[in-house]
Amino acid sequence: MGIVEVSVRKRPFVAILATGDEVVPPGQMAGPGQIRDINSYTVAGLTQQAGGIPVLGGIIADDFGALQAAAKQALAENDMLVMSAGSSVSVRDMTVAVMESLGEPGVLLHGVATRPGKPTIVGVVDGKPVLGLPGNPVSAMVQYDMFGVPAIYHLQGLQTPPRRGLVWAKLTQNIASESGREDYVPARLHDATDGLAATPVFGKSNLIYTLVNADGLLKVPLNKAGLLGGEWVEVRLF
Repeated sequence: MGIVEVSVRKRPFVAILATGDEVVPPGQMAGPGQIRDINSYTVAGLTQQAGGIPVLGGIIADDFGALQAAAKQALAENDMLVMSAGSSVSVRDMTVAVMESLGEPGVLLHGVATRPGKPTIVGVVDGKPVLGLPGNPVSAMVQYDMFGVPAIYHLQGLQTPPRRGLVWAKLTQNIASESGREDYVPARLHDATDGLAATPVFGKSNLIYTLVNADGLLKVPLNKAGLLGGEWVEVRLF
């Protein structure tokens, strides 16, 4: 048999940093005002599903020098960098400044017209993707699926990401929204007489149970001020 040559790409290494004085490891008992690190592990799982290799960089305190040093080293040693929390606008949210300090071109956008996850940061440093995710776990997971997963596919040479599992289902109740913003609402699916039915799982973006109790994310289109019960809606399956 003749020799067959094929082009291949290595699996990209994705560095993941959690930030915040209030964040503690999952195995540690959380005290008053503390929360366990969830985002590192949900991001790592999505990274593996997309073909990347997650590299957990631990929890970095709310200190500019410490975060800058950790981010610089992580980016130098890996193909992509993800930082969770610190993307909003409080005095302790330093991800934008850190990202800008790492190299060119830096931050490409800060803020997206979606809910959850409005304060998401997207950037590039020396040809490597850099993301700043919101701290709330539902926001972080949704936005990483939107921006991080496609970046991993791109690093592997895929021009078109694999097709997502999408279904259409009839909405069981009204959903409020705002025109000009694309909403993603966790939803449960069940069989109905005329096909699938979708029931929203309402809850704040810091409550991971909304995803645990859902089968996928129900999409409220950008220019619709909500949806009515009985409408057919698109659901992105997990």
